[in-house]
Amino acid sequence: CNRTLHGEAGRTYELQIQNPHGVYPFVCHLNFTATGGLYGDIVQLNLAKFSIGKYVENFHDVKQHGECMEGFMTISEQGLPNLDGRWCGTASGYTIYYSETRSVNVTLRLDKLPQASSSMSNGFEFRLIYKNDNRIWNGDLVPGSYCNRNFYDCDKRTCRIRSPNYPGIYPRNLTCKYYINHRAPPSGLHAMIVLRQPDGHKLNMKEQATHHEANNRILR
Repeated sequence: CNRTLHGEAGRTYELQIQNPHGVYPFVCHLNFTATGGLYGDIVQLNLAKFSIGKYVENFHDVKQHGECMEGFMTISEQGLPNLDGRWCGTASGYTIYYSETRSVNVTLRLDKLPQASSSMSNGFEFRLIYKNDNRIWNGDLVPGSYCNRNFYDCDKRTCRIRSPNYPGIYPRNLTCKYYINHRAPPSGLHAMIVLRQPDGHKLNMKEQATHHEANNRILR
């Protein structure tokens, strides 16, 4: 706990936090940083085992969310607004977080000694597999926003629009805006912007396929 971890791009590392014993609340800070070049530009976090605290539903007010009791995990990224979200309970299935920036902060907090269950001897599990990777350009972040992005010069390079942290966990209570601009169309001509998604299950997009693009889903 309370350390910064680095790694070479493409190489996988494993981290495990043992069941804490002692003074509560127990707080553990972990920072994962990709420093560029051979050490990658983004961080991938795979929660292989996760059980911390418990999630309690709010049955008295349907407009209010439930809350984490006895412990939780938070994830924040350097330079991005804090979404104030928490993870708690027991995770299962595909649980991967892809960063938007080069630095990710993970904080674990336990308010009391966790009770053991039939599946876990100590009531607490945290095993994380992390890897640094190289980023594919997906627009420039709009200053002051979490995920609004500007796209330009898409005639000279491939522009990919994707949701934040894709294909990992999508941040909660978040709306993103994408601004697509062609900055210098040829004299006397207007720029035509085309959005294309061949895989229909990934995005619901109106189809206006031309005769030579019958197999692609496009929007002009």
